[in-house]
Amino acid sequence: MSAAPAARRSRAARGIVALSLGAYVLLSLAACDPREATTSAAKAPAPAERAPAAITLLYTTDEHGWLLPTTEKDTVLGGAAEMLAVWISREGHCAGPAPGASPRLPPLSACQDPSTLALSGGDNWTGPAISSYFMGAPMADAMARMGYAASAFGNHEFDFGRGAFLHNRTRSRATYLAANLRVTDPALSAFALPSFAVFERRGLRIGVVGLATARTREAATASRFEGLDFEGEEAALARAIPEAWRAEPDALVLVAHECQDVLEPILARHPEWRLSFVGAGHCHRKTELRVGGVPLVNPGWRMRSYARVSLEIDPRRPLQQRVVSASTEVVDVAHPEGAPAVPPDEALVKATAGWQRALDAALGEQIGYSSDGMERDSAEIQRWIAGAWRDQLGVDLAILNKDGIRQAVPRGPITKATVFSVLPFDNKLVICSLRGSDILETLRHRDAVLVGLSPSAGGRYALYDGRLLDEDRRYTVATIDFLYYGGDGFRFQAQDPSPRWTGLDWRAPVIAWTQALGTSSSAPLDARFR
Repeated sequence: MSAAPAARRSRAARGIVALSLGAYVLLSLAACDPREATTSAAKAPAPAERAPAAITLLYTTDEHGWLLPTTEKDTVLGGAAEMLAVWISREGHCAGPAPGASPRLPPLSACQDPSTLALSGGDNWTGPAISSYFMGAPMADAMARMGYAASAFGNHEFDFGRGAFLHNRTRSRATYLAANLRVTDPALSAFALPSFAVFERRGLRIGVVGLATARTREAATASRFEGLDFEGEEAALARAIPEAWRAEPDALVLVAHECQDVLEPILARHPEWRLSFVGAGHCHRKTELRVGGVPLVNPGWRMRSYARVSLEIDPRRPLQQRVVSASTEVVDVAHPEGAPAVPPDEALVKATAGWQRALDAALGEQIGYSSDGMERDSAEIQRWIAGAWRDQLGVDLAILNKDGIRQAVPRGPITKATVFSVLPFDNKLVICSLRGSDILETLRHRDAVLVGLSPSAGGRYALYDGRLLDEDRRYTVATIDFLYYGGDGFRFQAQDPSPRWTGLDWRAPVIAWTQALGTSSSAPLDARFR
């Protein structure tokens, strides 16, 4: 990354650190729209009569900054403007103000009595360069336009720093919820998130409980969560759900940044919670289950689909028994290339195009060329990234985690933005001195990618220069700070307590090496790694 964009990102980060929770609350309450939430345990007012009605929840998770659609096999998938258009045309959803509009604008007349509630399972911002390079701000703006009311707290919400989280939370106009997040440092009171919020739709009160994964510190850079703790999911919900019911909502739902495999047994043990819907996340796979009659749905990631949850509610019935029925459907946002069923939202298209122009100005320089592209989980893309580290840092081996590679390299020109999209996290490179036995231990890790080592005769391993790996000898190994500090269960810190910190962004050697290779359409990058 060039010095100028780095400086811009640094200045932006310093500026947004000054935002406080108080400023967030004032801006949220100033927003004159129907998404205002109640987060206290105050009971519902008692009007003379409230009529039964249908409320539709629109649930996505792990959006990861995928503002733009992608094309696969002549089919266009996802996109924020495309999804919003479907919400408006099919679900009767009310969009928020256009990006850049005053938050004090009154709602449109059609939105005086909204019947939809947009919710997220968290991990909103980190992904393609169009969001990550600008520290999540473009996706936060899109969330505001799409009218998200609340989001669970995802493990990647602090990827750009705590100040960026406060800034993006304000821009998104969403309420972030985490029943199991505990602030242990009084100086961090701005990050004390509510366990639940209550939103009114058509005169009915929808309670939304939020949950973070208990493994948040292990699933992201742990140092960013100093002063915060994450309680076990079941214990936190056992406390938060009765508290939410004391606010007397007509229906209560849970949005959780946690895998459905973790949530399913917990829900099975607690039918007394009387939840009407549970949205799962964190694991990027579609799932539609029912646990004791409660829908448990993960609609998948990258904004390619959403869960449509229809709640039929009769407020005249006793508390916790007012949801007459709850039906769910996972709706794919897709259409044949060149034939969109619904024109994408114009305001969001315009805003996204502006961010794209700014990205092109900062990272549009071509640094290489791929003839066929490289898949996200391919050996070619792994050799490209880790091979660049080996070459540029002069180490014996390079080790990264499979999940650190977040998307494929498309065919055609490779730009600096391509590298930011493939490697969106702000990790730094560290060089460890590891024994051969430590390397063999790491090799058995299910998420490990080792470059510079290959199987040899007799069940042994050899380095690229032909030397056999010696279990008692030490070797220089490049990896990233996230893994060094125990991310994904790696043990580098115990294996080398005194590594060499390079201070290098993990993308910098990849950009430099790719430029130096001088690849082109006649001599493509991917051909070097087959």
